[in-house]
Amino acid sequence: MFLLATLLIGGMLLTGCKKDTTPTPTPSTPDTPSTPTTRKVVYTLDKTVIVALSSYQISPCFHYNFSYKDADGTMVEVNDPTLPWTKEINVNAPFEAKIEGKVTYNEAELPDTVYYGRVALINDDGLTTGWTGSKEKFLQYIAARPDRLEFSNTKTIQ
Repeated sequence: MFLLATLLIGGMLLTGCKKDTTPTPTPSTPDTPSTPTTRKVVYTLDKTVIVALSSYQISPCFHYNFSYKDADGTMVEVNDPTLPWTKEINVNAPFEAKIEGKVTYNEAELPDTVYYGRVALINDDGLTTGWTGSKEKFLQYIAARPDRLEFSNTKTIQ
């Protein structure tokens, strides 16, 4: 009788429980802000250009006035620095690094053989153009392509 009562109670417990088919929602956790990823940005304005597989120093008669984007997003102006010029900053990625400017010169200061270039780099990547020739050829070159006295380089840092 005891055995029969135990089996009867056990059977009622197993068959009397109803399964809940709706999933129990897990408590949501508040969004935690992600930690910003810090990256290094190195802006460089170089004075060495490569023309026809040869390396040249830009003639000292050229003056570079430019701006670069600082870590807080503002453009910082730099006027006529001594080349090579480098600026290293730490930024929160993603970040759009930018360097842009103009090259000026005094025609009377141009040497007989001109070495000209625009070497605006961001993390060793970017605009590197060079030109060499006589003073007269340089003046013709710039007269036909005045945009070559301007430069701009933008790079997204991830």
